[in-house]
Amino acid sequence: MVALDNTALFGMGRIPRPRVLLPVLTGAIALGAVLLVAGAILSRGFAENGFRLGSQLAWRYTGFVFFAALAVGPVLRILDRFRPGLANPHVSRKLIWGFCASYGVYLLSVFLPNVIQLSAGAALMTTFGSLVVVVMALTATPLKRLGEAPLIGEKTRRALLGTAAIYFWSCYGLMALSRISGPHRHDAFYEISLCLMLAALLLRYADRWLAFREEGRPDGLPDGLPNGLQDRQPENRTPRAALPAN
Repeated sequence: MVALDNTALFGMGRIPRPRVLLPVLTGAIALGAVLLVAGAILSRGFAENGFRLGSQLAWRYTGFVFFAALAVGPVLRILDRFRPGLANPHVSRKLIWGFCASYGVYLLSVFLPNVIQLSAGAALMTTFGSLVVVVMALTATPLKRLGEAPLIGEKTRRALLGTAAIYFWSCYGLMALSRISGPHRHDAFYEISLCLMLAALLLRYADRWLAFREEGRPDGLPDGLPNGLQDRQPENRTPRAALPAN
């Protein structure tokens, strides 16, 4: 799960890359979720069936957005090694906030049908899901006041962001496994969802492995030394077998 909290090195861009404004991307992703839920309610009526279909569509939509938030950054960094200039250190943050906004729409579609008689399960789900989404949105970028240090330490921020990512990854993965292995009607979405979650994990591991190789380790494994010590040449030491015996 360390790959879900990867902060690989970013290269300097050599070719122009498209700039996507954060409010535009976040708003477009949230608008997509709103349109899906509204379309389902209009087609099935303003009743339980309409909200159920809307929440199902929103859940699937957020799954694809979450996969994009996990995979787009590593893919761009991997491609940047072959064509410099493609890496964008802000794209994952934009997609994370878009995912949080769309997941908020999903939680709203689950909460509204039960607002009069809110069940314990729906209340727990919406409350806990909202807290995790808020944590993920706040830790996607360092929070700091003008000219002051960040409000949350870097290690703490990364730990919270990684925990939130692991939570959602587990939700989509375990839900897919449950639907595939259980006595449910066949639905290709859950097979696709499970494959996407595994693919995102492999991409992040590949990105991290390549970053370790660029730091000087031919086997791609970290040696625990500071970056300044990794570039040092090994000392010339006489092999033990060449030393005279006492």
